[in-house]
Amino acid sequence: MRSLISSADLSKEEVLTIYDLFVSLKKGSSYPRLDGDVALLFFEPSTRTRISFEKAAKLLGLRTYTVSSEGSSLVKGESFFDTLKTLEALDFRSVVFRVPFVLFPYESLTKEVSLSLINGGDGTHQHPTQGLIDLFTLLEAYGSLEGLKVLYVGDIAHSRVFRSGLPLLKTFGAEVSVCGPLSLIPSDVKALGVSEIFTHIEEAIHWADAVIWLRLQKERQKEKLIPSERSYFQKFGLTKDRYSKLRGYFLHPGPVNREVDIEGDLIYSEKSLIQQQVRNGLFVRMAVFVWCLEGSPRR
Repeated sequence: MRSLISSADLSKEEVLTIYDLFVSLKKGSSYPRLDGDVALLFFEPSTRTRISFEKAAKLLGLRTYTVSSEGSSLVKGESFFDTLKTLEALDFRSVVFRVPFVLFPYESLTKEVSLSLINGGDGTHQHPTQGLIDLFTLLEAYGSLEGLKVLYVGDIAHSRVFRSGLPLLKTFGAEVSVCGPLSLIPSDVKALGVSEIFTHIEEAIHWADAVIWLRLQKERQKEKLIPSERSYFQKFGLTKDRYSKLRGYFLHPGPVNREVDIEGDLIYSEKSLIQQQVRNGLFVRMAVFVWCLEGSPRR
């Protein structure tokens, strides 16, 4: 069986396979049937990711069991590895996890446990299904990403969404740049394959064909990295004036900080793909379950 920990592990052929599954599932009125148990280990708050994974599993015939951080033995000092071994012994087929720490290196986990591991977000590291959602949503909107200029705006430093989306977008021919306060842009961002670093949002919007606004992750900032939310919104948020200058669509992985990331009246506007991202999330996660589990026998 397969695991999905990082979008950087996916070849273009594998992404296209998942995309074909996504398209088929989104069009279909009936779905393939999988059997077995899935554990949802969500040790950070989540609405979209947890609910869509749970619904995706149930639509495919999988049984789900949700565990929160307060209800797990990790609070007693158990390691994440030992938690996975417990679930393996209980004959689970797959574990979807969201954890506050970075799961790296992770190769040994996939070798030492007989489980399909699916990363629903680990610290500031990876969120591969969200990267696939953003990629597929842009493919639906633009047809091809070859030469498309995609801009990420905001808290680049703490964004697993950015780190998950960047390699996928580049694999499909997009040019990727970032914009935000320098305090929220990591020093190695150019080495990751970013084309431009913008510190002025108007210049960045003029460059971009599509823009992905990111959430200002206040809970991950260990020190004060911006003067205030108000000043951040004034300098980098999506306002009505900036909206009028967009020549394409904008996205946001959610949840949106209204009047910090995006002006509230614009969240569900004509140029917004936010609801499309949420809708696509269900079928992306169904496709990932099928890709990971179909053809692999139950233990």
